[in-house]
Amino acid sequence: MMTPDIRGRFKGALIDMDGVLFDSMKGHTRAWQEMMRTAGVECDRDEFYLYEGMTGKATIDLLFRRTFGHGVSDEEAKRLYAIKTERFRSYGPAPLIEGADRMLRALGELGLIRVLVTGSAQSSLLENIDRAYPGVFPPGRRITANDVTHGKPNPEPYLKGAAIAGVTPEECIVVENAPLGVRAGKAAGCFTVAVTTGPIPREAFGKEGADIIFGSMPEFAGWLEKMAGTSADTVSEPLIFDNDISAILSDCIRESGPDKTFLITDTNVERAVVPGLREFIERYDVNVITVAAGEESKSIETLSAVWRKLAEGEASRRSLLLCVGGGMISDLGGFAAATFKRGIRCVNVPTTLLAQADASIGGKTGIDFLGLKNEIGAFAQPEKVIISATPLATLPHKEFLNGLAEVVKTALISNVEIYNSLRSEYATAGSDRVARAARRAAMEKQRIVDLDPKEQGLRRILNFGHTAGHAFESLAARRHAEDSGFPVLAHGEAVAHGMLTALMLSAIHAGLDPRHIEEYRNDILEHHYNPLPFDADDIPQLVELMGHDKKNSAYGLPSFVLLSAPGEPVAGITVEPEDIASILSKQLQPRASR
Repeated sequence: MMTPDIRGRFKGALIDMDGVLFDSMKGHTRAWQEMMRTAGVECDRDEFYLYEGMTGKATIDLLFRRTFGHGVSDEEAKRLYAIKTERFRSYGPAPLIEGADRMLRALGELGLIRVLVTGSAQSSLLENIDRAYPGVFPPGRRITANDVTHGKPNPEPYLKGAAIAGVTPEECIVVENAPLGVRAGKAAGCFTVAVTTGPIPREAFGKEGADIIFGSMPEFAGWLEKMAGTSADTVSEPLIFDNDISAILSDCIRESGPDKTFLITDTNVERAVVPGLREFIERYDVNVITVAAGEESKSIETLSAVWRKLAEGEASRRSLLLCVGGGMISDLGGFAAATFKRGIRCVNVPTTLLAQADASIGGKTGIDFLGLKNEIGAFAQPEKVIISATPLATLPHKEFLNGLAEVVKTALISNVEIYNSLRSEYATAGSDRVARAARRAAMEKQRIVDLDPKEQGLRRILNFGHTAGHAFESLAARRHAEDSGFPVLAHGEAVAHGMLTALMLSAIHAGLDPRHIEEYRNDILEHHYNPLPFDADDIPQLVELMGHDKKNSAYGLPSFVLLSAPGEPVAGITVEPEDIASILSKQLQPRASR
């Protein structure tokens, strides 16, 4: 599991020092660079982040072999490291990493034995441990470079750390900020957390097998605090599972006391679902705003029309907007609510399987722009999400399959049992199995969103299949605009194919067993979905669209969520365009065969 409930599972926490407890790496890299220059070795400062965790002797030896073709003697290494130590000491005390105190406190509240495991022998830092973190690491709970024969990436430091904690390595969490440290933790058999406090990209940690990657120490600390039950944050958007939509909406109005209530929906839902809400609408004098059904309504023009309706209806910051519909409505309506009067309250009532399992949950709102999906938007959490089975009875089979893809996605990244159930039973519309899976998917997504509401780290795993999926969806929309006979790809259908792309890339970049690709292809994709309407000539455009994805760490470099195994996602893996093109050439059928 990418986001395990760690309560009761682990007994020890093995914690690195540089870059985890002290913001010392800037000083270290400067001291290393200056010292190595005295030996005639030129180095880039940032490369020392990659060696963090290795012993000083091992680092000097590596650089000597690279520069001079031979290793360094013990005597020379000792002399040079003394120069480095003196340079580092001259810079003054290293500041503390923001959030490290919260992290240590939460680990203690979870009952974990905390052990310092550092590749450093820097006395100036070790002397500061008691001052900075009093009582956390008593002398008997420290492993330094002086205590091991082999430093990181060898597992010895973490094996010794587990031993002095009196637990097995499998019962330990490792907290690291360097790829070699992650490699050491995984080699020791520990559950390994990477926190990107330096310039090293996320994919470097993913390639080393990090079990979870956090974008900052405060983010990791917040995750631990939620596990410990000490977080000050409240649940962002409670899910309500109830078939009596009118009664729940009436409760919402009584609780929030809006001065005016608006309901936004589309033409399809207005015919199929809204009549069942007519008594509620009349009782509370609800202003209904109806937009055209379809993705085309996620536009600046439609958004402007919604703003106008709100203004004409005299909406204020005390008003409430009810978004009743599928993903398009929660995206458009949520963004309108987030931006009108700098934000009014909103409640989502998803009416499709896709919206119930994914789109209405998480506070992602927005519109399409310049042919790109969700290019303009904001994070704005709804007050409530009301999930009812009643509207699903009106869904055509195509819409069911649109939502099934997101249910499968959530299961693939977080719950192998549910995924195998969906795969083996060939899920069909209206089945109890899919309904249960959809509810579990909604709850799992809500859990991840609560831990990472603004997608700074952990939440990115929910984008599995979406980097390629959005490209498929966007290119089909462009072609349809040019030629009405070209098929439009629904979001879920595009994501279903995007997951195959991600699985194929996972076999190359994340060590996924290729058999999982064929299982997914045979049991999910080809069983439920039509082939993509593209061929090899479309590959350059598709790769270009993936390069525009807003989740990319750098413009033009596609970033993917991949799987090392079902239930074990790795986020932020940058893939070269040539690799993507090669995978797409295997995935797309020749035009003549379609």
